[in-house]
Amino acid sequence: MNGLRAFAPTILVAALGTTFGSALVIAPGIVAEALATSGLDGVATVRAILSVIGWLFLGIALYVGAIVTANTCATLIAGQTRVIALQRLVGATGAGLRSRITRTGLLVGLLGGLLGTVLGTGLTALFVAVLRGSGFLPDTRYTLVPWELALPLVAVVLATWGAFASGSRRVLTVTPLQALSATVGPSHDDLRAGTGRRVWAVLLIVGGVLLMLLGLVISPVSVLAVLPAALGGFVSFTGVAVGATIVMPPVLALIGRIGSRDPVVLLAGRNALRAPARTSRATIGLVIGVTLLVTFAVAFGIMQHVLETELLATTDGAVTPDLISAQRDFFVQVNAVVSVIVGFSAVIAAVGVVNALALGVLQRRRELGLLRVLGLTGAQVRRMIVTEAVQMVVAAVVTGLVLGTVYGWVGGQTLLGSLGSVVTPVLPPSTVVVVVVGALVLAVVATVAPVRRAMRVSPTAALAVD
Repeated sequence: MNGLRAFAPTILVAALGTTFGSALVIAPGIVAEALATSGLDGVATVRAILSVIGWLFLGIALYVGAIVTANTCATLIAGQTRVIALQRLVGATGAGLRSRITRTGLLVGLLGGLLGTVLGTGLTALFVAVLRGSGFLPDTRYTLVPWELALPLVAVVLATWGAFASGSRRVLTVTPLQALSATVGPSHDDLRAGTGRRVWAVLLIVGGVLLMLLGLVISPVSVLAVLPAALGGFVSFTGVAVGATIVMPPVLALIGRIGSRDPVVLLAGRNALRAPARTSRATIGLVIGVTLLVTFAVAFGIMQHVLETELLATTDGAVTPDLISAQRDFFVQVNAVVSVIVGFSAVIAAVGVVNALALGVLQRRRELGLLRVLGLTGAQVRRMIVTEAVQMVVAAVVTGLVLGTVYGWVGGQTLLGSLGSVVTPVLPPSTVVVVVVGALVLAVVATVAPVRRAMRVSPTAALAVD
């Protein structure tokens, strides 16, 4: 696998996750120490609440990072199937190759974790120094290296190692005979594993939906209804991630019909559907990021709408515009803070999308060379690849918007259902604009460099790549 160089994006994902985790671990202690200088009671309670919130968001980041890492590893291995088969042909065992890959995953996680710990601690120290210099934080001693700092490092290393172990399963199905064949098709074990994945995906989605329905049923009685609903959302989305090859192809087929009269656009859509596993691995990370952002935006939008309605009802409409404006400003600020925190997980997902799309282009140099031999110009090939990436990103954004709206509505309804009214989803237009524009920019950025590199190879040289 060309050493650690091939896994540089995965090191970046691990480093980002640990940077995020380090900041979340250090922040509660800083807030508690700042509050202690003012003599406030209940500092320990505030620190405990902030710690729980921090670990919640760190868990989300680790979940996203693990899926992105597993998909990256699976994409790398899928592109090196014949190389692995040749190694099997000269005597290597599948278990031995997989053991070496998982050891690489442990090293990648450790390297990225150490880099992230140093970076997170340094950035937090700089942030504290700036806030203390501006007078926002009191001039006191702050603990920047607590013992809990080791926990995100261990968590990221274990998550990366587990993701490599999951992504390297295909190594065991590669046979030495495949090294002698011109093409490598899916084996019987691959098809059987795909069937098992579909069964698990359906079970997880159905189980998650039932839990969310349970939360909706008991929401008029208790606020605790949000707990089974949240668990159901997590379980059902895990089913979507596991069964990405079921969910994404129909959406891609629908998106691919737009502008399909253009042969280049039609070819881009067919390419996206020709390798559903590769396409699903490239898009599911972005689906996660978009879903997270939209879920919190919709939930906060619902809370703001319901609280404004209740405020008007309890005061018989005698509410000043200034009070409503102040409440809206409060929700805007809270939503901005949460969006920044959740956005870090979206950044991790974006790194995985960029890496998957870039790997997909580089692994198809022979195919691109064949298209140029058949008459497509370099400009047409570049437009085809960019169009394919845009179609995949649009499919991911549409899926994420739908899932995020549903999850956000379920969360808001189960949390505020005890007020006795059925709320409607509220999706802020600013969130949609940010998500759509950011995703389209991501698609273009992810393909420009690898396409340029692939186009530098002459068609005959590309056809000779084995």
